Parts: sequence; structure tokens; C-alpha cells
Amino acid sequence: MKSGHQSNRESTVGLLHDPYAALRFRDYRLFASGYVSAAIGYQMQSVAIGWELYERTGSAMVLGVVGLVQAVPIIVLTLPAGHVADQCDRKRIVLMTQLMLALCSIGLAVLSYSQGAISWIYACLLLSAVARAFSKPASDSLLPSLVPITAFNNAVTWNSSAFQVASVVGPA
Repeated sequence: MKSGHQSNRESTVGLLHDPYAALRFRDYRLFASGYVSAAIGYQMQSVAIGWELYERTGSAMVLGVVGLVQAVPIIVLTLPAGHVADQCDRKRIVLMTQLMLALCSIGLAVLSYSQGAISWIYACLLLSAVARAFSKPASDSLLPSLVPITAFNNAVTWNSSAFQVASVVGPA
């Protein structure tokens, strides 16, 4: 049986936990909203690319190459991208890579509209994978500078939840 002192302490700890702690910081809210928007957009784009390429070619091999073109740069550039994130301004890296991702998305939209060559679609996907390879370590290491250490775990939880929501909402 718990003593009265323990239950009071447990209820006080429960009151101190703030599930919205990270969201109380403006910089984190801006970062999180951009993260959610980018994640939803990426998921939507992935479905659209797969759909269009399969519709145009009827080839499962084309879809396999899409996965390869997107995975290889991320695997190859993991260590160099982490090094760059440690040595350079992380905010600038995130901004530049998001700009590159936006330009690649515009390029994919133009190629889709004009029924452009599949090789050009692969080129856009390759460039966007390079951008994502550099964006991920920079944005992940930027997170601790946006919230105090007391809210860091909460920020990580929100980011994880946001990614899960984007993974469901984007393809839908």
C-alpha cells in the first residue's frame, strides 16, 4: 500500500509533465510545421511518382529503379552529410536542401505535365535524394538548439508522431 506522501509526490510529478512543452517555443513550432509539411509532401510525391511511372510504363522494374535511385545517395552520403552537418551552419544546410527539394518537385511536376523522359525523372529523384541525405542529419542536429533540454524529449516525441501522421496522411 502506498503512503500518502508517495501518492502526493506522484500526483505532483504528473502535474509537472507538460505534453505540449516543445510546442510552447516559437522556433520549434515553425520547425515542426515545416517538418510536417515536407514529410506530407514527400509521401504524396512518392505515391504520385510510383503511380505515374507504372501507368506510363507498366513495368515493375521502373519502380524498382526509382527505389534504387533514391536509396543509393542516402546510403553513400550518410557519413559525408553528417560531417558537413557538424562543420557547417545547420540552419543554412536545412534551408538550402529544402530549396533543392522544392526545385526538384517543380521539375518533377513539369516532367509529369509534359510527359518528359523517365531518365529526367530519375535525375530529379537522384538530386532530391542527395538533398534529403544532407537535410536529415542537419535538421536532426538542429533540434536541440530549438528547445531547452527539459523539453527535448517532448520535441523528439512530437517529431516522431508528426512523421507517423505524415506517413498516413500523405499517401491518402
